[in-house]
Amino acid sequence: MAIRLSGMASGLDTDSIVKAMVSSYTTRKEKYQKAQTKLEWTQDAWKSLNTKVYSLYSNISNLRFSTAYNLKKTSVSDTTKATVKAGSGAPSGTQSLKIKQMAKAGYMTGAEIKADSEKTTLAQLGYTGGDAKLEVKMGDETKSITLSASSTMNDVVKELRNAGLDANYDSSYKRFYISSKKTGVANDFTITGSNIDGASALYSLGIAYGGEKTTAGTYSSNPYDEYAALHGVSDDETKAKIEAAVASYNNLTTDAAKMNAQSKNLMNAVNYGYSYATLQGIYEKLNANNAGDSDKLKLLEKLGSSRDGALISKNGDSYDTYTKTTLTDTKGNTLYKYIDSDNNSHYIAAVADTDKGTTSYYDVTESTRTAYTDADGKELEAVPTGDGDTTLKVGDKTYKKDEADGKYYLQKEDGTADKTDFITVSQKTEYTIEAGAVNKTGIESASAAYDTIIKSMDEKTKSSYDEALASVQAFEASKDEVLGSDDEYSVASLTKAIQNAYAGKDKDGGTIAVSGKKAVEQLLAGNGNEADGFVNKANALEEAAEANTKKAADSNIVKELASKQKDSAEYTQALNDLLDRVNTAYTLQNKALFNSQVKKVAGQDSEIELNGVKYTGDSNSYSINGLTIEALAETGDSAISITTSTDTQGVYDKVKDFLTEYNNIINEMTKLYNADSAGSYEPLTDDEKDQMSDKEIEKWETKIKDSLLRRDSTLGSVMTAMQTAMMSSVEIGGKKYSLSSFGISTLGFLNAAENEQNAYHIDGDEDDANTSGKTDKLMAAINDDPDTVMQFMQQLSTNLYSAIGDKMKSTDLSSAFTIYNDKQMKTEYTNYTKTIKEWEKKISDREDYYYNKFTQMESAMTKLNSTQSSISSYFS
Repeated sequence: MAIRLSGMASGLDTDSIVKAMVSSYTTRKEKYQKAQTKLEWTQDAWKSLNTKVYSLYSNISNLRFSTAYNLKKTSVSDTTKATVKAGSGAPSGTQSLKIKQMAKAGYMTGAEIKADSEKTTLAQLGYTGGDAKLEVKMGDETKSITLSASSTMNDVVKELRNAGLDANYDSSYKRFYISSKKTGVANDFTITGSNIDGASALYSLGIAYGGEKTTAGTYSSNPYDEYAALHGVSDDETKAKIEAAVASYNNLTTDAAKMNAQSKNLMNAVNYGYSYATLQGIYEKLNANNAGDSDKLKLLEKLGSSRDGALISKNGDSYDTYTKTTLTDTKGNTLYKYIDSDNNSHYIAAVADTDKGTTSYYDVTESTRTAYTDADGKELEAVPTGDGDTTLKVGDKTYKKDEADGKYYLQKEDGTADKTDFITVSQKTEYTIEAGAVNKTGIESASAAYDTIIKSMDEKTKSSYDEALASVQAFEASKDEVLGSDDEYSVASLTKAIQNAYAGKDKDGGTIAVSGKKAVEQLLAGNGNEADGFVNKANALEEAAEANTKKAADSNIVKELASKQKDSAEYTQALNDLLDRVNTAYTLQNKALFNSQVKKVAGQDSEIELNGVKYTGDSNSYSINGLTIEALAETGDSAISITTSTDTQGVYDKVKDFLTEYNNIINEMTKLYNADSAGSYEPLTDDEKDQMSDKEIEKWETKIKDSLLRRDSTLGSVMTAMQTAMMSSVEIGGKKYSLSSFGISTLGFLNAAENEQNAYHIDGDEDDANTSGKTDKLMAAINDDPDTVMQFMQQLSTNLYSAIGDKMKSTDLSSAFTIYNDKQMKTEYTNYTKTIKEWEKKISDREDYYYNKFTQMESAMTKLNSTQSSISSYFS
């Protein structure tokens, strides 16, 4: 940069002069700065609008499905006994509810002890033992606690809480209060001593519970009984009892798992049976219209998602399936492959017929030849020579085989191999259209054939077909993880039984009197004997499994041992640990160190009856068939009623909320599109801002910002797409509906407020001053025919969702889920930054140039002035 002197000799305002001289450059730079600022504001405007459009797009996604409108409301005859919420799947009508029993948490109130504060120690209570080992058991989980004579009441509380209980010591009443954190039998707890010192410590703490003391001096719920029952006269006998209990536990759990699996299959088979019969009926109807369609459809069903790209060809009474491969024939035609029953592969080539615009199919032959490839992968004409093809000749070059890697290397004149020039030998498979092959006829696109058959069905049949096929395929594809395939109630066995019944056969293949749907229904219902029906069998097996599970739970103490591999070191260690526990429990049982004053309330499951069916659980909350029930108090044998109906107001509000969000966005778009022109207003420079007040600057910039999207073609395109979707009609049951069919319309240009001509209003909406006085056609339609309203709204939402989605697709100019050209704007912004920097450099260079000139002038004038002063001195 040149040294800048500001008129020291000349007296000129050099800065102002230079600034004026480079003003044309400065003007250009400011022009780009203003354009960049305007672009930045435009980006901000689009970002804000895009966020709102994307929010609408996301919110209407769920409105495309019936579950969004299938709203229910419910009332309870006695809200002091229960509260009930209805989900979309809850059936309409009145149901009966009895609350037989409320769930309770296990609760213990300890006996009074002599601990004056939370800091009192076990020793101060008279405990003189060593390490006191305790066990806290909740359901299947057991946690160990170790206390000592120095442990305080606070320490005890802390350890009990760490073990998963709620615990407190009240120094006023000098006793412990302990409870489960959750309700239910499975969450109840016991606290026992693992050794003599542990039992003594519990006794000192006043929480050694053994039930009520009997007249015989024993305790009704001795917590050590379960372990002590396995005690024998010797350790060997005790181990034998333990292992017998393990065997019993394993048998019970294995049988329970088997019966549960059988019950599940039987229940699923009921739905499968009816679906299978429905599907066969549809097949028969298809065949009546066009023989062979059912066989074709069955094949196409098996192909499933692989129908795309597959071909089928009639072969006698059956069909061959050709699947598309990545292979081509020697002319580049795509190959399709068919594997016959002997596992042999057959190929056909798809040859485009350019004259007719169709595709012809020809059989191809598969052949293998030896290929010779150079280091670059190029195929060569090579001739094998020598014994065992040890050399290859390519023109006048000789390549010799290297036995180590099987490649042939170029032989140099000195007899050595050139490792950079080699030939690889491989077997190449080629496919050629057979000589004299004729175009195969009867080839069909699998997906097109499927669509043709499906389209031949009426709407009701198509709906039944979809549901029945999904059910049949789901059951037949399900796998038995517990049952063997030969089990009477395995998926394979039940599938065969139902299919045999439909075909008029018994399980052994013999002929039965009836066939078809009636035979299947008889099989499922039990052929006149209700107990043989699938549902009753399933229920009986489930009850038996539940009994086994409960019985196994009674011997839960061997559960950990049963999980170990017998004869392993882990099994031996666990067996010895359990042996010690049994021996200790036997000793503690006889010692009977229990506090008679301690009280324990057992954990309790809740029990309700809904429509006469019993349900139990470890909490007071139930979710049954779309109802969420919260039990509050027992009703005894009296029943309360639950009434469920369609929430018409909820459906109305759903539609209204959707329109409100749409209106807010379309009104904003309309306002932005119709904004007044900013005219000659441009973003202000810093110098211009210095001459204006903050209020004036804000007003100036708002004028520009409000006009940024005025008549924007992209904005107009998005608005048009959204408006077109909202104006679309929907055909339901042969009748066309639009928003106006339900009293929803715009006010028109003459009646609407400014920039609100595209907004929709609901006739009779009490919140809308424009239409509140009109007849509420929407609510009337929801009350009279809610299904039609829901179907219409689903399709309308789908149309709008698709319209917005199409505008949000990613392109070279815009990102995904973006309605404006954000990529293009980002590039333009970067280009402006680059251009502005270039002009800043030009200005700096030009200023340096002029300042340099002025510096030279100032220097010359200084010399001149000095000379003049010197001359003047001679005359003074």
